[in-house]
Amino acid sequence: MALTTVARLSLEGKGFQTLFTNQRVHWTEMVERARELMVTHVPGGNPTIDDVKRVLLPLVELDGHYLAHVNNHHPRPLTQRHWAGDFTDYILHRVLVEPPPD
Repeated sequence: MALTTVARLSLEGKGFQTLFTNQRVHWTEMVERARELMVTHVPGGNPTIDDVKRVLLPLVELDGHYLAHVNNHHPRPLTQRHWAGDFTDYILHRVLVEPPPD
């Protein structure tokens, strides 16, 4: 799924941009591992972003950095389930779609 502007703005309003930036290497490595796994399971060895998301999403949901962010969010924890999916889209967009920072 693509990252919508509404989802991006909601994530950034809750500090997920900082979570991504502070752990960029970690999230990039997770995407690379998920993509490598999917390469062996799709015809032609070229998985789509949605293919990679199927592997990455449960990893993000259980990730310590992600859990600390949503559970320790101030003033209240972020308990809605959409945050994991939206943040996974955000990670994929930042790693696979946007050009790397200079």
